[in-house]
Amino acid sequence: MARLYSSPTAVLGKYPMVRLDSGVTCNVAEWQRCTTVEACIDPKPNYWGSDAVKVLVAKRFADRASADVMLYLETRTIDNDETSKLMAWMTDNQATGEEGAFHFLKDNQDIWTKWVSPGAAEKIKASL
Repeated sequence: MARLYSSPTAVLGKYPMVRLDSGVTCNVAEWQRCTTVEACIDPKPNYWGSDAVKVLVAKRFADRASADVMLYLETRTIDNDETSKLMAWMTDNQATGEEGAFHFLKDNQDIWTKWVSPGAAEKIKASL
């Protein structure tokens, strides 16, 4: 039985998966017209679209936040593959969110050090 997985998930982080090409791309108009309509009588092949994840902050917060905090919020990004790997590690180790965060910080310095100033990165590394 075929399963459709959206990501990130622990399953996709634990096992090497290959995306099968369905031969179609996401057609937003068709998605809205029929794919998401339960009673659609003439569905066409379609593909799941991708969503953008945005970081939003209140103006009051942004006006008071330090440059380092805003740099972090503006540059922080992690792809689904890395998130899935972290979720798999947390599942396998029955880890809490805090344990997962420490694991990520210890094992992924090449990712998160780009999100913070060099000084902040050194302080974070020293605390691990």
